[in-house]
Amino acid sequence: MHYLISSKLVLKILLPLMTSAALVSQVLTHTPDTFVTPENPTPTDKAAPPSTPTTAATGSNISTSEKISVELPVQNPVYAFANPAGCLLTHPNLSPAEMLAKVQSAIGSEFDLAERRQMYIWNGEQGSMLNVINDPFVYEFSFHEFQHPLTYRGDKVATIFLSQGFVVWFREYGKDFRLLAIPMVDGVLESPWAAYVTAYWQKDAIPNDEKIYPVMKKLPCHWVIDAGYVSNETISTMFNLDWHIPDYMAAGHQYLAGTCKEANQISREKIGYWDASSMCGPLAWTILHDTNSFPYRIGSWSKDASAFTGVNPRWDGQPWSTFDPETFTRFSTNEPIASYDFEKNGNLYPGDIIYSFSTLYQTEGFFDHILLVASVNKNNTRMAVSNMVRNYPYEDCSIEEVALYTPGDLTTGAFNYEWNGHGFGKTGTTGFDVLRWNWTTYHNNNQPMQYTIRWGETIETIAFDWKISPESLLAANQLTADAQLTPGQVITLPAYAETMP
Repeated sequence: MHYLISSKLVLKILLPLMTSAALVSQVLTHTPDTFVTPENPTPTDKAAPPSTPTTAATGSNISTSEKISVELPVQNPVYAFANPAGCLLTHPNLSPAEMLAKVQSAIGSEFDLAERRQMYIWNGEQGSMLNVINDPFVYEFSFHEFQHPLTYRGDKVATIFLSQGFVVWFREYGKDFRLLAIPMVDGVLESPWAAYVTAYWQKDAIPNDEKIYPVMKKLPCHWVIDAGYVSNETISTMFNLDWHIPDYMAAGHQYLAGTCKEANQISREKIGYWDASSMCGPLAWTILHDTNSFPYRIGSWSKDASAFTGVNPRWDGQPWSTFDPETFTRFSTNEPIASYDFEKNGNLYPGDIIYSFSTLYQTEGFFDHILLVASVNKNNTRMAVSNMVRNYPYEDCSIEEVALYTPGDLTTGAFNYEWNGHGFGKTGTTGFDVLRWNWTTYHNNNQPMQYTIRWGETIETIAFDWKISPESLLAANQLTADAQLTPGQVITLPAYAETMP
């Protein structure tokens, strides 16, 4: 940004602040219109080449009638989020091959990218397979171990690629699962892979490619914003990292239905499932999705509700096996859910996901059920929004706000009454599972804990995952808002009671 300023005005403003004519010369030196961040502390990284200044004008050479073009120093832009852990501080100015080498170095010996590289890959925009052995703008690698439901295993690798200047897409070629990586370098936006870069930095966008397996996108390094691949304003709309505890009940209210006809319409039009009588899994997933409640990690759960559809943890491990085991704990019991003493054995909390089992084989009147604990009301009753199927004395269905149980009361509530054979069939007769997010356990423990920084994380993403304020994290660790986190760094999560607003 260039400003046309009279030398007289410049001198009137600046000279009182200067201690020498040399300092005046330094300020009036013409500098390029770019923001230069601190040098990358890694010796092997190439920083942006320094610009060559034009001849400086000194105070003794300035004419009061002459106008000169003075470019004022560009200020540090205010980013929406801190620089993700592992990101370079400046534009890498590396070739794609050098960028790939840095990815391999960060990944280590766990995966050999050279062995996994594919030389003949699909370009969806062109609708054809391309030989890319000499194409500097694209790489693709085979990662069978990241296939659904274990896609979460690809989070670290994908995030390392992002931190080193690539955009990353997962793709499915039949039973072959791959990682497509496109370097953000000069010329890529004129290449056949341009749409894969631009789509990544658009909210909910994917390229025109039927092989894409959509998963969560992740924050860019600051230099990606500076280089113009995405704007700071766009990033603010793409990523909702609200750290407050989600309001599951409010989100569930939009799906309430009093009759089967209404429930089926909502199930098909809003949930995307064909039958309201068996849409418990898709409904639970949709409420979690609506409240942005999944962890800030790549995984199959973010693709669609399929991870919650037609599943049974005792048979196929899903939906639990879809999630990174580092993000939750699972409790399992063979005790019937009816008359189970939650007050004695451990209560349920908002965000808990329940899978209740019936019989080993399908039996009339018995059913498996998935539901999300949505709230705790003023009577301490655990509440949910769930589909209800009345099978006696007549068949009907609805989507209702349901009282599950009240601590100390072993006879009322859906667990003890409605779903214990009183007109709505039976569930939980052979036990149940509880998936609890780690943030709930952390809140309940009310103790500080140590946390190890992962690739691509910021104070904001950590606050989001643990449902505490970013300010409390900064204060507990004596960090500033622009602090650069590093992978492997250990910080303290403060006791939850200290972070309550």
